[in-house]
Amino acid sequence: MGGMAGIYVGLSGLQTSSNSLNTTANNLSNVNTDGYVRQQIVNKDLAYTYVGTTSGATTGKNGLGVTVAKVNHVRDIFLDAAYRKENGRNGFYEKMYESLYEIETQMGESEFITGIGFQNNITDFLEALHEVAKTPGDVTARSALVQSASQFIDSAQTIYKGLVNYQNNLNEEIKEVVARINEIGETLVDLNRRISKIETGGYEIAADLRDARDLLLDELSSYCKITVNEEDSGAVSVMMEGVMFANQLGYTKMGLEQIPGTTFVNPIWPALDNQSVYNFKGTISTALNTDIGGLKGLLVARGLMTPTYENVDAPEPDVADYMTAEYPTGEDNPKYISAMNEYEQYTLSKDTSTLVNVIANFDKLVSTMVTEINDILCPETTITAADGTVYTVLDIDKSSVTNDGEVGYELFTRGYCDRYKIQTIDGVEYYVRNDINSFGNASSYTIMNLSVNENILRDYSRIPLTKRDGSEDYEKAKELVDKFSADLLTYNGSHDILTFEEFYESMVNDVANTGKIYKSMQENEQELTNQLDSQRLEIMGVSSDEELSNMIRFQQAYNASSRYINVVSEMIETLIMNLGVG
Repeated sequence: MGGMAGIYVGLSGLQTSSNSLNTTANNLSNVNTDGYVRQQIVNKDLAYTYVGTTSGATTGKNGLGVTVAKVNHVRDIFLDAAYRKENGRNGFYEKMYESLYEIETQMGESEFITGIGFQNNITDFLEALHEVAKTPGDVTARSALVQSASQFIDSAQTIYKGLVNYQNNLNEEIKEVVARINEIGETLVDLNRRISKIETGGYEIAADLRDARDLLLDELSSYCKITVNEEDSGAVSVMMEGVMFANQLGYTKMGLEQIPGTTFVNPIWPALDNQSVYNFKGTISTALNTDIGGLKGLLVARGLMTPTYENVDAPEPDVADYMTAEYPTGEDNPKYISAMNEYEQYTLSKDTSTLVNVIANFDKLVSTMVTEINDILCPETTITAADGTVYTVLDIDKSSVTNDGEVGYELFTRGYCDRYKIQTIDGVEYYVRNDINSFGNASSYTIMNLSVNENILRDYSRIPLTKRDGSEDYEKAKELVDKFSADLLTYNGSHDILTFEEFYESMVNDVANTGKIYKSMQENEQELTNQLDSQRLEIMGVSSDEELSNMIRFQQAYNASSRYINVVSEMIETLIMNLGVG
C-alpha cells in the first residue's frame, strides 16, 4: 500500500502542476484582454493518513500529496470602490466641460475659432448705425444698415438654435444613458445568478463571468454614484443613488417622465412611486459627493427648461393674481401651476446650468438691443381714457417719419404681430401698442420671434429718420448710435450696469472662466482615475514576466512529479522481481 500510495502522491503533483500550468497559460493568453483579471493558483496538502505511533502517544502521518486549494480572482475591493467613485466624478465633470466647449463653439468664441464670433455682428451693426448717423437720408447707408440688421438677426437666431439643438441633443443622450443603465441592470442580474450557481459549494470560481460583471460595474460607475457589496453566494448587490438597483433577485428599472411644459425628460424610479433619481435642490459639491455620474452631469448641463429673456428677471408668481371664481385660492389654477413650474425650473437651472444661463442672457441681450432700437424709432407714451383705461400709444410728437411722411415703422418686428393697431379712443385716433399676434397669443421680442421689418426690407425709405419738414433727422440717428454706449443691462444679478458690448463680453468671459474650471477639474479627475486604474492593474493585471516565471516553476514541479512516479514505479517493479511474484 505504501508503494501504491506513493504513486498517488506523484499523480496529485502531476494533476496540480498541470492545472497550474493551464491557469498560467490562460493568464498569458489574456494579457491584452480588456477587463481580464489574472487568476492565481493556491495549492495545499491533499490529506494525511495516520499510521502507527511514535514516541508515546504521537500518531505518525503520511501525506497523500497536493491539490489546488483555490483559484484566486485577484482584485482589491477597496481600489475598485475608489476607482468607481472617481470614475463617476470624472464622468460628471467631463459632461459639464463638454457643454461649455459646445457653447463656446456655437457662439464662435472658442479659443480655437477666430473671426466669426457674435461680437463681430454687434460691431458691424454699430458701424452701420454710425454711417447712417453721418447721412440719415443716404440710400447706401440705409441699405447697409438693413443688411447689417438682417445679418445680426440671422446670426443671433443661428446661435440660439444651435444652443437649443445642443440642449435637445443632451436630452436624447440622457434617454440613451438611462436605456443603457437598465440594460446593464438586466445583465447584472443574469451574471449574478450564473456566478452564484457555479460558485455554490466553493469548488469553482466563475472568473470569466466575474470579469464581465466587473467591466459592467466600472461602466455603470461612470453614469451614476454606486456602491457594490459582494454576498457569500458570489452575487453582488448594487446601490445606485441611494436605491437598491441590482442583486441576484432582480433590478430596479429606471424610468423617464416628461418635465411639465417642456420636451425634456427626468429620470425617475417607477417602482418607488415615480421618485426622482436626483434632487436638483441640493448643493453640488465634491465634499458632499454630489458631483458624481455622467448622467447627473448631462442633466445639470441641459437644465430643466429652455428659457427666454422673460425668465431672467421674472419674479415668483403671486397666487393672488390667479384667483378667480372658478379657482378661489388660485393654487389649483392651471395657469398658476404652469407659471410656478416655469419659475422653479429656471430658478433651479440658472445657477448650475451654464447652457440655460447663456440661452437666457443671450436672448436678453438681443431682445434689449432690438427693443431699444425700436423704441427710438417708435417713441411711446401713455394715455388714460375717460373710462380709466391706460393705453400705451405711439408718441406722434416725438416720432420721425418715413420719406413719405408715415409713422410707426419699427426696424425689428415680431412674427405675425403688428406693433400698433389704429384705435379711436374718446374720439381721437391713436396708434395703440399691440402685443397679441394674429393667432391670439401674447407676442414678445424673443430671438426666434424676430425679423427685420418686411416693409423696410422692400423700401429703405421707410426707416423713420426724416423730420416732418422733410429734412434728415440727425438727432434721431445719433440717438441710435448713443444707445450702444449707454449703460442698460445687468449680468446675473451684478450691480454693475453694462453696455451691450460689455454685457456680451461678460457673458463670454463667464463661459470661458467656467469652462477653464470644469476643464481643470475634469483633467484632475481623469488623472486620479488613471492612477487608481494603474494601481488596480498592478494587482489584477497580467505580468508576462511573472507568468513566465510561474510557468517555469510549475513545469519543473510537473517534471519532478513525473520523475518521482518513475522512481516509485521502478522501486515497485524491483520489489516484485526480487520477491518472485508473477
